[in-house]
Amino acid sequence: MPTEQADPKVLFYIVFVIGIIFAIVMVILFFNAAPARSNIEVHRESSEDAACLKCHLKGDEKSPTMPHLNLGRCNLCHGLAKESR
Repeated sequence: MPTEQADPKVLFYIVFVIGIIFAIVMVILFFNAAPARSNIEVHRESSEDAACLKCHLKGDEKSPTMPHLNLGRCNLCHGLAKESR
């Protein structure tokens, strides 16, 4: 229960710190949510975005369709999986 001596700055600082922690956690979760590229020969050969879009822009029976807008740097979020297929 608030008292008359309670300083509104304290509440602001608490909310600010919680907001910063939440923003950092969301950024970390965002970059870890993207699935890794399967470790197949096609993915190991090229790391250019044009090669990714060639297969994943429309998709086919082997490659899934990209479920988001083309953001440019595919390898920024989608790393290469460690196990090979």
